[in-house]
Amino acid sequence: AHLPTDKLRVLVLGDHGVGKTSLVHYICHEDILHSPSWTIGCNVDVKLKERLGMSVQSLFVEFWDVGGVPKYRNARGVFMQQADGVILVHDLSNRKSFANLRHWVLDAREAIGRGGPS
Repeated sequence: AHLPTDKLRVLVLGDHGVGKTSLVHYICHEDILHSPSWTIGCNVDVKLKERLGMSVQSLFVEFWDVGGVPKYRNARGVFMQQADGVILVHDLSNRKSFANLRHWVLDAREAIGRGGPS
């Protein structure tokens, strides 16, 4: 039997230039993105995964790669509403990108709270 598809929206958050777009591309396509470009606003990519067991169930995961350029901070909340999960990304060679994750968490909590349950 084939069960209905479950859908998840996962935010991918972090400062600009830390590798969010490359990470999402690798997760969704199992391939390295050789020349990523800056994300303005938000990029959405999907991964469809089938779970096998007594029946087949599909899991449809939307990865919302939210641009990290500081001047677009006020517009990010629109993309962060109704998320089911968050992946935080930072650059190991950039301590500030790690410290800034605290701000990303606060922004996401505020936006998800405004969007209500998904």
